[in-house]
Amino acid sequence: MDSGSKTEQISEDTSVIKEMFSAMNIKVDTISPIRLGKYDPTSSARRRPVRIRLPHTDGVADVIRLSGKLKSIDKFKLVSLSRDRTPTQIGYYKRIKHQLTDRTLAGETGLSIKYIHGVPKVVQARNYSGN
Repeated sequence: MDSGSKTEQISEDTSVIKEMFSAMNIKVDTISPIRLGKYDPTSSARRRPVRIRLPHTDGVADVIRLSGKLKSIDKFKLVSLSRDRTPTQIGYYKRIKHQLTDRTLAGETGLSIKYIHGVPKVVQARNYSGN
């Protein structure tokens, strides 16, 4: 938001988001973008994240699943899309990450966090030789 108004920023965000969705072949009629965090005019290098509210929950999974297509487009290769997490989900992920760290420090190798049915778990990486 250099010198533009809030409505101009929302309009710009909406057009960029629609362009991203078009690149993923997703049709969404209504998009409600909201910038997160406090606006800091001295930090123009880092853009604030945008939360997008979609009209239907069934489209969210498609957006997340197809977001990998954006990596092949120069304009969007640094864009990252993820679901909005609840505080409980964030706490659970932190516990899993701590468990991964503890197990790695205890000498286990080839471990990673993998989402199984939408739930993060510490798993042994496939085809890990241990060399």
